[in-house]
Amino acid sequence: MYLLLIFLLSACSEETVTPPIEPNENTMIITFKNNANFDFYSIEMSVNSHTGGISNADGSSIEKGSSLTFEYIDQVDLDLEGNQSFEVVLVGKEPTRVPLEDFTIELEVNKKYSFEITGNSIEDAELKRVN
Repeated sequence: MYLLLIFLLSACSEETVTPPIEPNENTMIITFKNNANFDFYSIEMSVNSHTGGISNADGSSIEKGSSLTFEYIDQVDLDLEGNQSFEVVLVGKEPTRVPLEDFTIELEVNKKYSFEITGNSIEDAELKRVN
């Protein structure tokens, strides 16, 4: 009985790692790595009239070192051709919402863009392209 309980408890604490999403012939990927020295709870990205966001289901802060990935499907989410500007907002504790510098990229299928979020406070957060 005790052996079974120990086995069940260890299975509950096992951390699962999901492989990174890679682009394919129908998708484009935008990834943000959190290298910031402050807590934030969500990242939102807007393009055209579409806004999407990523946050932890339990409402906890985004862990430093973690990567947040947005996937765009050609002809479903966006027409993946031409240049497009994106707006990015970090969401801290309510009601803190900090817009970062907009960026423009060329939309194309089978492409991955990587950015990092840095700074010592949410008010001086910076977004840097790393590829």
